[in-house]
Amino acid sequence: MATISFIIPAYNEAESIGKVITLLKENFAGSEIIVVDDGSSDSTAAVARSAGPANVLRHDRNRGYGAALKTGFLHASGEFVIMVDADGQYPVDEIRKVVDCLREQQDIDAILSERVNRYASGIVRSAGKILIARIVKMLINEPVRDHNCGLRAFRREKILPFLFLLPEGFSFSTTSFILAYKENFRIARLEVSVERRTSGKSQVTMKSGLDTIVLVLRLMVIFDPLKFFLPVAGYSFLLGVLSIVISLIDSRTLGKNYIFFFLLGTLIFILGLLSEQIMTLRKEIGNMKSGRR
Repeated sequence: MATISFIIPAYNEAESIGKVITLLKENFAGSEIIVVDDGSSDSTAAVARSAGPANVLRHDRNRGYGAALKTGFLHASGEFVIMVDADGQYPVDEIRKVVDCLREQQDIDAILSERVNRYASGIVRSAGKILIARIVKMLINEPVRDHNCGLRAFRREKILPFLFLLPEGFSFSTTSFILAYKENFRIARLEVSVERRTSGKSQVTMKSGLDTIVLVLRLMVIFDPLKFFLPVAGYSFLLGVLSIVISLIDSRTLGKNYIFFFLLGTLIFILGLLSEQIMTLRKEIGNMKSGRR
């Protein structure tokens, strides 16, 4: 039977962390529980230790949600790692769905959960989530309902080589979601329900959303560069054509501006091809190192 480690990233969650640890140890006996206190200013670490048995790690400063998860992955010993938020929003039955899925399908590499009920998060944040969801859907060519659910699982040895690519902020969830698809992880998707947060407050800010968009574009360049470079090159060529049309109308000559746009488009296209080759080589090297063909 596969071994399981639970990772709980926590920042100022003294009110709820004890309940989450108690829930896990009472319902999933024998599983490793790792709490990563991300530089909390309250008694999160002390409460976690008193709730035990849990391995409580502590950052000396607030480094971010993703940084806490990375620390947990590096210290975990289980074959599979399940990420659980410290706010207590995931009922035990929903966590059990993930555990049961791992035990029934031990050949999978990732379980990506989707929340079927989500609570209002404001107009700006909601608009940002819709934009990011569209970008994610374009990248993975799959319907996306929820790309940043905090309850998910990964085969530890599968994700460890990619930790350096993943961000240290809240966009860890979205980028790891994309990573699982672009690196051909064997994926199971589950529907889960969440409860309304009863203590503390969300640490997600507008900056977190902007950081996620930047990092999603970065991942596009890393994992599917032609989806980024081809449209940019196409727009450059289109501007060159428009420049010719405008010059013909104004002076009945081709003008000179089109040369710049055509050269720029050509350079961007070549850069895209080179990036695609580098990505292919990186994948081949990774497959050779892991013994896959």
